[in-house]
Amino acid sequence: MDQLKNISCGIKGLDTILGGMMSPSTILIAGSAGVGKTIMSLQMLSSASKNGEKALYIPITTENPEKLSMYNSTLDFFDDSFEVHPINRQLAEKDPLTTLIEIGNIIESVKPDRLVIDPVTPLGFGFIEQEKRRFFYTLDSMLQERNMLSFLVGELLKPEIHNSVISHLSDGIVYLTREDRNSRADHRMEFIKMRGIDPGKRSEITSRKYLYDINSTGFTVYPHLRPEENIELDDTRVETGIPGLDSMFEGGLFKYNSLLVAGVPGTGKKTFGLQFILQGLENKEPAVVVTFEDTPHQMILDAKRMGWDLQSYIDDGSLYFICSNPSETYPAEHVSRIKELVEKKMIQRLFFDGTNHLQLSIPDELELRGYLYSITSYLKSRNITSLFTTDIPASECPGNEKIDVAAIMDSVLILHNSKARDRRYMCVTKSRGTKHKRSVKEYAIAESGIKLRTDTLI
Repeated sequence: MDQLKNISCGIKGLDTILGGMMSPSTILIAGSAGVGKTIMSLQMLSSASKNGEKALYIPITTENPEKLSMYNSTLDFFDDSFEVHPINRQLAEKDPLTTLIEIGNIIESVKPDRLVIDPVTPLGFGFIEQEKRRFFYTLDSMLQERNMLSFLVGELLKPEIHNSVISHLSDGIVYLTREDRNSRADHRMEFIKMRGIDPGKRSEITSRKYLYDINSTGFTVYPHLRPEENIELDDTRVETGIPGLDSMFEGGLFKYNSLLVAGVPGTGKKTFGLQFILQGLENKEPAVVVTFEDTPHQMILDAKRMGWDLQSYIDDGSLYFICSNPSETYPAEHVSRIKELVEKKMIQRLFFDGTNHLQLSIPDELELRGYLYSITSYLKSRNITSLFTTDIPASECPGNEKIDVAAIMDSVLILHNSKARDRRYMCVTKSRGTKHKRSVKEYAIAESGIKLRTDTLI
């Protein structure tokens, strides 16, 4: 072979990040026990086999073949069409040279396009460092003789990788780790080294960590949410759906705007959001509601009491819901679902109900702000009009509230309950690109939704 081939990894999200993997090459997959190295390897082999590649798995294990097969069969993605040739781990550690010959014979017999040795670290276990290096140089030469994509799975922690001879022989190093965060464990992937990828992307790829998830359906990596390239913002004005409010924004929101509606519980934030969505639906704009507190059924019933038939829009395929338990929400998976639905259904309006609920899954304030920034930037790049709600503490003077996420929104609207006169007021405190009116307006939540009074009270 006189040139590298770019082939699919077989892992959801990983091809998006890397653009595929180069073959022939040798990739080290490193990490401690339980981070998903074997599942990742098996999924790549299964995918390769389904795509017509000849795949070979050499597990260095103490388990008998029957038990190994039973464990593998519990994985939904597993395809048993690829070759599996187990090697006893105790014998491999005791007699590595015989094991090396056996590996060579297996590779020569199968002639694979894709190979996994899992794990490779027990090989040469009893050697002194000089002999171990010589052993792995021989293994590397053996792998180089065939034009294949090889994965060497290593039980190595990050500090150990740089001192291991295997890292020097590898074209790429993928490091998997687990970080315990409160009641949830986050899995993160990083690329310590990766030859053959686009030079323009190499620095970015090797300087970031990527969240990934493991379950019986497979191994999924989540690329960072990025705005669309070559953005052309649409400055068309769109209606908010709240009678009397558009005049406070000089005729409505820009199509690409993100609007934050903040207030104490009971000020009508959810009603506001549903009106905003309903206005879009009436204008033939596909919409999605992202909710944590209420189920879609509950929102449909609440809307029905206001005289709004959301079910008909669900039935005709123009309204969608993403409903999650905030304590069980995996942020990377959550934003991936939003992106997938937005692009698949060509969404034009989004209502994100309750950013404060995200604190259960993203307790770090800066990380939460970064998460919301990535969403708003992405939605803006697609000219999607978005509305976010959040709870804030009660204030005696509407408009003076300090809201952390307000800085990343295009527009901010505060809803306020007045205890003195049992009335409700709203105030626009921010609207980029618009000479908005900072006057405080009274509003009411009527049977048909939120309406503004026409007179300025303050």
